[in-house]
Amino acid sequence: MLARKSSSLEGKLLPHEWTTKVADLMNGTYAIECQSRHRVFDVYGQAFPDELLVIVSFISTENRGEAPITCFLSSDALSLSTAQELKKTQELFIEIAGQFYDEIFSNSNWDDWEPNWQEVEYEKKKYFYKLSRENIALTVEADRILKEAGFDPEDTE
Repeated sequence: MLARKSSSLEGKLLPHEWTTKVADLMNGTYAIECQSRHRVFDVYGQAFPDELLVIVSFISTENRGEAPITCFLSSDALSLSTAQELKKTQELFIEIAGQFYDEIFSNSNWDDWEPNWQEVEYEKKKYFYKLSRENIALTVEADRILKEAGFDPEDTE
């Protein structure tokens, strides 16, 4: 499960155009880090009835076995009641992810993983984040395969 909140409804994928645009922005902004580390940014997002989820992952282009650096960002849907609020939150998520990656890239010994959801206030709004080594593309594919086989990855009983 990628989302912070459990939901019986499947999230709606954020538009591919938007996630591609964000990935292009991150890859351009951090071109030196991407080139030197042989990695690229991949962006994934879902909108659930009560949550917006955006995941930015810095993944290897040469070694699929090398763990990514993944930043999960979440916001309660209650704070996204208008299209303007949604757009602002998406923009803030990009800024927050940038701040995380700025910190990661500025410290060659960075190892400050936070695999559990943490609350953060940014521009007077409450958001949630976690930092992991999870490969989101593999998680999404595994969930798809399990669902096709009749198993529900969300069912923990």
